[in-house]
Amino acid sequence: MRLTSDEIHAISETFLQTFGSGTIRLFGSRVDDEKRGGDIDLYIETPVRKELLRKKIDFLVKLKRRIGDRKIDVVIDRGEDRPIDRIAKKEGVLLCRK
Repeated sequence: MRLTSDEIHAISETFLQTFGSGTIRLFGSRVDDEKRGGDIDLYIETPVRKELLRKKIDFLVKLKRRIGDRKIDVVIDRGEDRPIDRIAKKEGVLLCRK
């Protein structure tokens, strides 16, 4: 996994501050230590259903303040069975669960 322990801590802490509970996973190219570059792809599962777009934006703003202006993609589970949901759940690395 190509994230530092400080980045993992910042992602987890920011996730909990913003959403309160749920699960966040890293997926995509950053999971593979052999690859280079790539954005940070994060997958969020949360019981929170109100104001998800606002929370997603708040999460991104807070996280970028902590780790710098990096390319970060956030996908939130909407209870559907989309291909992106299956990939993130199957191949993603758990960063935080509460």
